[in-house]
Amino acid sequence: MTNYVAIDIGGTNIKYGLIDQDGQLVESHEVATEAHKGGLHILQKTKDIVASYLEKGPVAGVAISSAGMVDPDKGEIFYAGPQIPNYAGTQFKKEIEESFQVPCEIEIETFIL
Repeated sequence: MTNYVAIDIGGTNIKYGLIDQDGQLVESHEVATEAHKGGLHILQKTKDIVASYLEKGPVAGVAISSAGMVDPDKGEIFYAGPQIPNYAGTQFKKEIEESFQVPCEIEIETFIL
């Protein structure tokens, strides 16, 4: 079975889980975002989530939705309010793909797990 890691980064919580090839939610979890700790902290939490799934087995890719303004072509945050310090410039796509060798896409927050 082909699974994808889905991560929804909100200002309060990061909701995440596995989605199968049919788009069905296999499992879901959530953890506090701790937005006040900034962009690098959120990026590390995201990488930890991906790593935890990869320890269990392969995934076909990572799909991220995020608060802030997202450049989906570059795969990064280009603007965020003061609630998430240093979030602008966070390069999710590049970091996930280089760290784990799996495809990653990021869009503005549009789905809820």
